[in-house]
Amino acid sequence: MAKVLFVDDHRDTADSLSDLANAFGHQASVAYDGATALRLTSEESYDIIFLDVSLRDADGRDICAQIRSGARISPRIIGLTGYTDIVELSEHAFDDCALKPLGIDDLQRLLD
Repeated sequence: MAKVLFVDDHRDTADSLSDLANAFGHQASVAYDGATALRLTSEESYDIIFLDVSLRDADGRDICAQIRSGARISPRIIGLTGYTDIVELSEHAFDDCALKPLGIDDLQRLLD
């Protein structure tokens, strides 16, 4: 079982992914903005973080870097984007990148 955080400003997306992860046996939490994600990651350690690259209040790449710099244990951070040019994202601090909408099979693969 992994402790997972889903960060997405689209509440339905974050909630749906969290519900699926919980159904798969993981412990999932959600944050709907970058500020909350930073607060949660300073209070808790997560194994995996799914982080929307285009948050309303912040650039996901910046949030990723801030999480990495303050993390006690380095989580696996997966950048989520609706943009098809994910090659550029892999050059940043993300461990992996995925296109939205994220399908059930892709979510299971990334959680393993």
